[in-house]
Amino acid sequence: MNSNDIAVYLHIPFCVKRCLYCDYVSTTDLSLKAKYFNALSKEIALKGEKLKGRKVRTIYFGGGTPSFVEEEFILQTFRSLQEHMDLSDLEEFTIEVNPESVNEKKVQFYKEIGINRISMGFQSTSDKILKTVGRSHDFNKGLESYKLLTSFYDNINIDFIVGLPYENFETVNSNLEFIEKMKPSHISYYLLDSSHDTPLKHFLEIKEMKLPEDDLVYDLLDYIYDQLKKLQYNRYEISSWSLPQKECIHNQFYWYNLDYVGFGVSAGGHINNERYVNTSDVKAYITKLNNEELPYDTKNANDEFAELLETLFMSLRLTKGITYDSLVQRFSKNVVDNVLNQLKNNLEEYISIDDSIKLTTKGLNFSRFVFEKLLDVSPT
Repeated sequence: MNSNDIAVYLHIPFCVKRCLYCDYVSTTDLSLKAKYFNALSKEIALKGEKLKGRKVRTIYFGGGTPSFVEEEFILQTFRSLQEHMDLSDLEEFTIEVNPESVNEKKVQFYKEIGINRISMGFQSTSDKILKTVGRSHDFNKGLESYKLLTSFYDNINIDFIVGLPYENFETVNSNLEFIEKMKPSHISYYLLDSSHDTPLKHFLEIKEMKLPEDDLVYDLLDYIYDQLKKLQYNRYEISSWSLPQKECIHNQFYWYNLDYVGFGVSAGGHINNERYVNTSDVKAYITKLNNEELPYDTKNANDEFAELLETLFMSLRLTKGITYDSLVQRFSKNVVDNVLNQLKNNLEEYISIDDSIKLTTKGLNFSRFVFEKLLDVSPT
C-alpha cells in the first residue's frame, strides 16, 4: 500500500428487522433516513477537509443493510465523497447486500456508479437456521439473488456463520455444496460469538434456544477449513478465503493497521496514529452534525507501543502475518524487539517469529487465546 492511500468505510444502519445474533449498530426507524444521510454528507464534508492530499483506494458501504435503502441515498453519499475526497485511485468499491432487498434495478445502479465488489449476507443455506435467527430470506431467495448478482459481477463475497442454533454436519455440508457449485470469489466464514448483548444471548440464557456443543463446532470448523482448501480457496485471514487475486483489499487496511476513515454512526477510523469511534446513537449522530460538530464517542492518540501492539493484533489475523522489516520501518527497532521477545517467551507454540511474524497452525486454531495474551505484553 502507498502511505498516501486511505480506505473509506460508511455505515448504513437501516434494516428491515434485526437478526437475533446481530450486535452491530442498526435501526428499523425508517423515518430517520433522510436526516441520517444529510448528516452523513455533512460528516464527509467536515472530515474531507482534513484529508486533502490523501487518495482513496477503497470504499466500503456496510451496515445495517445498505441494499435496504433507496438508490437516491447511496447516490447522495457517493456524490459527497466525490466532492470532498480524491477518488482518482479508487480500486475497490464494495457494498453489502442482503438477499431479500436486492433487485435488478439496484444492482444495475450499483454497477453504474462504479461499485465493483458485492458482499452478500447469506449466513446459512438451512431454512430452519435462517428462520430461527430471524433472517428475512430463505435459501431459495438467497440463491435467486446470488444468480442475479453474478449476471453483473464476478467479485462477490458470501458471508456464512458457523455455530448457530441447529448447526450440524448436514447444514455445513449444504453450505459447502453451495460454495462448490456457485464458486463465489470470496468467502467469509465467521464463528458465532454469543457473548455479546443480543436477543440471541437472551434466548440462550432463558433456555429457549440452544447452541451446538463446543466440540461439535470445533469439528465443524476443521471440516470447513479442509473442504474449502480442497475447493481451491486460499485461507488468507482467520475468517476469510478467496480464489486467486480476489482477496479483499479494503480489509487489509484494517489488518495492517493502515489509515482509514469511517463515516456514519458507530464507524471508527485510524489516521496518523489517532483512533476514533463515532457515537452509536443515531439521533445523537444527526444532532451533532446538524450543529457542525464531529460525532465522536471516543478519540485518542496512540503512543508508539500502543500502535505497534495494535498492528500486531490486527496483522496476526492474516495467515502470512507481517514481516519483521515492515515493523522496523514503522517503529523503533528496540520497541519491536522488546515486544517480540515477550511473545517468544509467552506464546512460542502459537506464534512463529522469523522474517515474518505469524500465527502457527495451533495459533490459528486458538487465536482468541493469543489475542487475549497480547494484551499482557508490557512496554518495558
